[in-house]
Amino acid sequence: MLPRGIRNGVLTLSAAALLTAAAAAQAGAASAAPASASAASCARVNHSSGYVTQTVKVTNNCGYTVSFSVRRVGPDSPCYIVRPGHYRTYKWGNGLNYQGIRWNCS
Repeated sequence: MLPRGIRNGVLTLSAAALLTAAAAAQAGAASAAPASASAASCARVNHSSGYVTQTVKVTNNCGYTVSFSVRRVGPDSPCYIVRPGHYRTYKWGNGLNYQGIRWNCS
């Protein structure tokens, strides 16, 4: 059995390693988010949540076709293609939380 001080030192080291890994993962996710968020700045995204379902509506105000998929906990949505001046909705049951849009999936 290890003396108490060494055991605490190992726990502290493990916690520090865990925090470092978590910070690195967040930094990677934070740097990737702005690139995908600005990919279709002329498209409008509206997310609504009701008692049973959630809905995302993407309206394409761009002069070109955009594609997107809905990121959520669990499987993401299929890739949708929206022509200029049109919109597309995607609806799913509550429980798979909305995490954002992934642009240019096609």
